[in-house]
Amino acid sequence: MSVNSRALIFSYSDCVHYLAGITHEPEGQSDLAQLLKDSAGKLRKFPSLYRAQLALKEIGFNQCWLVMQSPYDEMIGGGAAQKTELPMPLAALD
Repeated sequence: MSVNSRALIFSYSDCVHYLAGITHEPEGQSDLAQLLKDSAGKLRKFPSLYRAQLALKEIGFNQCWLVMQSPYDEMIGGGAAQKTELPMPLAALD
């Protein structure tokens, strides 16, 4: 884990799982995030926010950003999908 790394948890509207990843991009940018994968090289999908937080804590992060994306405006002809990043401490998971 690099000192410039940021841990991210991705939440998509109506999705039944969360994805977690790491990026070196500044806050507000997450397009180049490297998502966590299992030993077979498949994306790790987490059934809850808590489980995604545990995975990031296990690899040494104490904080992450929850990246929430919603496609609803785009679906009705509005602008691009909305994306919000919220900082979250992981310390409470001990």
